[in-house]
Amino acid sequence: MPMPIVVAIERPSGQALIWENSTIIEFTPWEMGSYDQPNAAFAPLRHVGSNFTNGVLPPEAECIAGLDNAGFVVGTSSSLFNQAFLQIQKNADAPGFFLRAINKTLARIGQQGNDVALWPNPFHGYNASSNRNADRLMLSLVDGGEDLQNIPLHPLTSPLRQVDVILAVDSSADTPTAWPNGTALVATSKRSVNGFSANNHEFPAVPDQNSFINLGLNRRPTFFGCGANTTTMDGPLIVYLPNAPYSFLSNVSTFDLEYTDEERDSIIRNGYNVVTMGNASVDAQWPACLGCAILARSLSRTKTEPPPVCVDCFKRYCWDGTVNSTTPPVYEPAEILAPASAGDRTFTTPALLYVVGVTCLFMILAPL
Repeated sequence: MPMPIVVAIERPSGQALIWENSTIIEFTPWEMGSYDQPNAAFAPLRHVGSNFTNGVLPPEAECIAGLDNAGFVVGTSSSLFNQAFLQIQKNADAPGFFLRAINKTLARIGQQGNDVALWPNPFHGYNASSNRNADRLMLSLVDGGEDLQNIPLHPLTSPLRQVDVILAVDSSADTPTAWPNGTALVATSKRSVNGFSANNHEFPAVPDQNSFINLGLNRRPTFFGCGANTTTMDGPLIVYLPNAPYSFLSNVSTFDLEYTDEERDSIIRNGYNVVTMGNASVDAQWPACLGCAILARSLSRTKTEPPPVCVDCFKRYCWDGTVNSTTPPVYEPAEILAPASAGDRTFTTPALLYVVGVTCLFMILAPL
């Protein structure tokens, strides 16, 4: 069965911004914790509200249950209220009196800690020499994408998990026109290189954001961790699937709170087209190429020669290390599919039976 891993990030007390080395906290149905150096430990989610001290529940202490609630966890991972403070500050078009009033209110809420999700700190007193949260009774957690890792790749790249492939759908609004430009991948790459984790997370090389646009990597699927751009086959292969206008301009904002039924249906249809390349109408070999990506690490481990179709797919879809860091023009893409191919045909012939395309898709495959 699929195992959900929900990600949040620690916001240091009294800060509005997220530090580059802030602790990434992950939740599973069984535990919460982190692989990051300041807090490399996990606690049982069911009893996380109990009075843990130095990693141990005292014999006379009572177990407190009830925080293993999907609503609490998902709400924590989507806690974006503190971003309202940062976004409003950037809005130069709003009247000055309005900005001052809103900023004053939001600042007061932030000072009181009401703009974050507060969790009991099960790591209180644990590993005090290096754990910067050892003296805190509560953890301040916010949306896991606030450190620019809008795709939660970091937890999946731990070598302890032995993940083969990750299908990463990027619906970020990175450009001025609210399309992705690879910022999420760049952020995860920088974090893995900077060594903030106790375990060496294995993440493939990726280009800069300008190169994503100039090379068209934010408009079509790209494989990272294969081909000429890597000297090792360690770590998962990343199948990058950026949000692109196949059949609808789906570059909507996180802060859009209302959609019509037609907009909802069109966004979902476009998400399907993103991960299936228009039900293989853009590239008839895409189903085979995706299969090759899923099997790539297994083929390497078993020293199996890739079939010719995979050789061709890797040649076309693996990033080859090319960069073009010049400043691109404003990115305003046109729709990729003609209206006829974007309509009824999309759902009539399931060319990809093993892919479900909505707005987010992450696949974890254990080694074969």
